[in-house]
Amino acid sequence: MFLVLPSVGTRITHRLYTHKESLLLSWLTKNYSKKSGSSHRWIQRQRADLYTRDSRHYDYKSRAAFKLLQIDEKFGIFPQNRISNILDLGAAPGAWSQVALERCRKGSNILGVDLLVYQPPNGSSSMQANVLSKKTHESIKEHFKVVEMEKLKQKFQPIEVIGNQTAFEIQGTSIIDSESELSKIEKKQQERPLQNLYNDELYRPVDVVLSDMYVPFPQIGGFANQTTNMPYIRMANTSGLSFRDHAMSMDLCDAALITSIDLLKKGGSSVIKFFTGQDDNSLQKRLTHVFRKVIRFKPKACRPESKECYFVCLDKVDDFVDKKQVFRAA
Repeated sequence: MFLVLPSVGTRITHRLYTHKESLLLSWLTKNYSKKSGSSHRWIQRQRADLYTRDSRHYDYKSRAAFKLLQIDEKFGIFPQNRISNILDLGAAPGAWSQVALERCRKGSNILGVDLLVYQPPNGSSSMQANVLSKKTHESIKEHFKVVEMEKLKQKFQPIEVIGNQTAFEIQGTSIIDSESELSKIEKKQQERPLQNLYNDELYRPVDVVLSDMYVPFPQIGGFANQTTNMPYIRMANTSGLSFRDHAMSMDLCDAALITSIDLLKKGGSSVIKFFTGQDDNSLQKRLTHVFRKVIRFKPKACRPESKECYFVCLDKVDDFVDKKQVFRAA
């Protein structure tokens, strides 16, 4: 069975490792430090990290949760006055989805998308898919449509059948409807032409896009396999080549930007992780064509030596944004 470090904590009240955790660290060091330098660095860094030490006590799945907590505390990215749809890109192992569940209004819908298989936190959903694929965007839209229709169905409580008509109760009010209001809504969605959907919230279903893509975390379950398990250890340290990390992160940032253009509602927000380098100014310029306010922010929970940073993007300018114009401009 593949062993990993405990999941990451939430608050800064530090404690010592338990005996079992010390044995686990020793086992990881013995078995992986000889196989690659990056795995050895990763284990040593985990051993010294104070956020990681609090993992079991506070029950976050990774230390990345602290970063999103600090971003939300400063910028208030999660809507508090309504039920929201949250899209978490690069969601594994689920720490940011945990924060979204805590910070959003009860009843909000959180969907995590990742190439890696992971168990989503209770109260959220997950999708194993490639965000670079247009089909993934269509699947995400379909997911939120289904969620919305299920909520509508719950509002309609049949209370009586009169002839060929059914009485429904909606929030305490009875109505008589021969076809049912729900069927009308479903039919309307099916018949409406695609070009007229741009102002439909179901076509732009997402309130907040979160992107922590790039760094995989250790596997939290399943069987040991060198092909699938070793990349978790190797890649958690990034490549060590800053220009390569930067270039790879820019591609995924653009994927998050396109996802925001396609799925985010007008007025919505996005948080996108990137690695600093020569192209991040161009990325920021592209973002300013989609959002009214774009801020660079490095949470205190980021490691001091890390080049990772975040663009906090607030208030999407419109439901429909021309992608070609955005990328021509920068």
